[in-house]
Amino acid sequence: MTKQRRRETNHTSIYHSRLVSVFLIATTLVFPSILSAQGALETPLRQELLTLLTNEISGQIAFNNLVKLAGAPWIRDAADLREDFYESHEIYNMVRAYWIETVRLDEYPREGTFMYPTEGEFWIVEPEPRLVARLGADVAMIAYGSLSSDVTGELIYVPQISADAITRMAEAHGSFDGKVALMWSHPRGDVFEALDAAGVRAVISFNARERYLDPNQVVYSRGSYSDGENLTLGISVSWRQWSELLEDVERGQSLVVRLHALLEEVPDRFETVYAWIPGTEPDAKGVIFTAHLFEGYTKRGTNDNMGGTAIQLEILRALNHLIQTGQIDRPRRTISFLWPNEISGTYEFISREEGLPNRLSININMDMVSENLRLNNSWLTMSETPAHLPSYLDGLTKSMMNYVWRTNDIVYLSDSPRGRPGGQYFPRPMWEKNGSGDAFRFYIHEATGGSDHICFNNSSVAVPGIELFTWPDQWYHADVDLPDKGDPTEMKRVAFIGATTALAAADLTDERLSTLLDVVSEFGYARVAERGLPAAMRLVEGAAASELETALRHALNRVNSAVDREVGALGSIREIYTGSGAARGGVDNRIAQWELYREGLTNQVVSYAGVRARTLGTSAPRPRAQTSEERRYSNVVPDIRPGVMGKQFYLDGFDAYDRYSEEHPDAVSSLGLNRNQTRGILNFVNGERSVTEIRNKVAASAGDDLTIEQVVGYLRILAQVEWIVVDGNL
Repeated sequence: MTKQRRRETNHTSIYHSRLVSVFLIATTLVFPSILSAQGALETPLRQELLTLLTNEISGQIAFNNLVKLAGAPWIRDAADLREDFYESHEIYNMVRAYWIETVRLDEYPREGTFMYPTEGEFWIVEPEPRLVARLGADVAMIAYGSLSSDVTGELIYVPQISADAITRMAEAHGSFDGKVALMWSHPRGDVFEALDAAGVRAVISFNARERYLDPNQVVYSRGSYSDGENLTLGISVSWRQWSELLEDVERGQSLVVRLHALLEEVPDRFETVYAWIPGTEPDAKGVIFTAHLFEGYTKRGTNDNMGGTAIQLEILRALNHLIQTGQIDRPRRTISFLWPNEISGTYEFISREEGLPNRLSININMDMVSENLRLNNSWLTMSETPAHLPSYLDGLTKSMMNYVWRTNDIVYLSDSPRGRPGGQYFPRPMWEKNGSGDAFRFYIHEATGGSDHICFNNSSVAVPGIELFTWPDQWYHADVDLPDKGDPTEMKRVAFIGATTALAAADLTDERLSTLLDVVSEFGYARVAERGLPAAMRLVEGAAASELETALRHALNRVNSAVDREVGALGSIREIYTGSGAARGGVDNRIAQWELYREGLTNQVVSYAGVRARTLGTSAPRPRAQTSEERRYSNVVPDIRPGVMGKQFYLDGFDAYDRYSEEHPDAVSSLGLNRNQTRGILNFVNGERSVTEIRNKVAASAGDDLTIEQVVGYLRILAQVEWIVVDGNL
């Protein structure tokens, strides 16, 4: 054991020393500008413009509009439900009030209906009448899925047990017929079926983010009540109310409750507000902001997500004012703002707006960004663009977030900008009189879903999108998501980040290009160093002697895919630059630097495989040449079919694919691919990547090996159902 441990320590130290040496040599000789830029407040916009935007953007105006849009979570009236949704018409009128005429309110029907609660009460009838909750004051009390009901019954406690245990419990009690169950969560699946079969009429539950921080909040909840014969109603109360009921029942007190709910079936529809700042080159690829007005029509939250909408309205107001007053030039490319029903409304808008993906370079989605960071013990986070859509957007946005952080936090570093002498003053404070004076915090992570940016990251739209998002949020989806949880200072900072990012992307001049190349490269070097290279080295480090050649092949694929992503991010700048000779040369030269970096990383991985081989007492593996199959499929390039692009977004539910799946139920499973791999194959199809490249990218991103045959098999299915077209012979 002692010798083995010493040997592991020895070759690990060799690995780290070589890693440091290679990196220092590469960065010192090839990328001196990156080292000199460390800690600098580099953004593609000059300080004079940053200062102008700081002074123009008002977090307080954004906050005031937030209050107008969602000052309280009131219940919708009949006109709201059947004619005009309040939020969409209010923000449309706000845009027009700023003398902006480039705005639309699109209204169109949607298939189906939704259930909306119009009445609701929860009474304790015995031993003494007491009102516990009423819908007008307790907007989240009726769980989604509930049906109109009027239930009076004895309250019983049903703990967190299995469906079979619930059935035995009901039999032991004689009957649950007509009872109301006090439960830890709203039931679904077999637990719901057992309760329904036992005759339970309603369930009272609680749902909270952090019940000890705020014991009075109620989170909007859901149950399977629409499927029940007996059990048709779910009532949500706060943790405090629920625990008091539990105490009474557990000490043997008999409680009889009455639960009343009236729900109205309403025809579904979409209402979407679309506004834009026209560019001088309207056909060039521009920027689109998204922030959902609705998350369904029952839940109404202030910070989720009227905050994102109000912040973007302020971006629109501020940029338009600066343009109209001649303080800044009109950007070359159009900056758009889309405020829909979350995800479903965004997809509907994309499908109706002919050719929209071809007119867009990036999407900036804001969801839950107005929250007070200190109050929520949280950070402003950025979800990157996904690996299949490499973009300059990641590095550009990070540079703007970093600017806000360095000017609204650290004051003691030698390269910090200086504000007032002495004390701990922020160097360039960006705050509001009625907002917090807190420091700014941000965090960047890999691409995630859950909001409107996924619609643009969908392979059938293929517009790189990020999400700005506050997490944790202690009042997420709760009835107390109110303006008191928001912060005008944070709203100003987020609006500044959004406005500067959009302006840099929509009006990239040759003067600004050099710095954009710097911040995109800097972000890329960090991402490769933090993810790509360590992942590759772990593969080699963990390989046994018999696995070393395979491990080297996978490791080289990891670093090559990581570099490809950053080269792709730099290449995406070609969508927005001027196209001048200087601009073309600038991008080409920076990509050439990355190709040298790729060479250095490749040599490093191969060299370390040799170190590992010596440790294992075997011969050093060498990089494997392409197989004949890999060479063949390097010339076969699939693409999304034009009739699918921007029109169809889900393979499941696509008629031709559904028919194929019914006729060939084992077609996909027989290929041995998991869901991440099939999703990855589809995502990387873009009309430029070959089948071999797609296989390599999916293997690198999914962390699993897969063969050319598996990828080809799945692509053949996609071609057969006419989701893709293929240049070449599959």
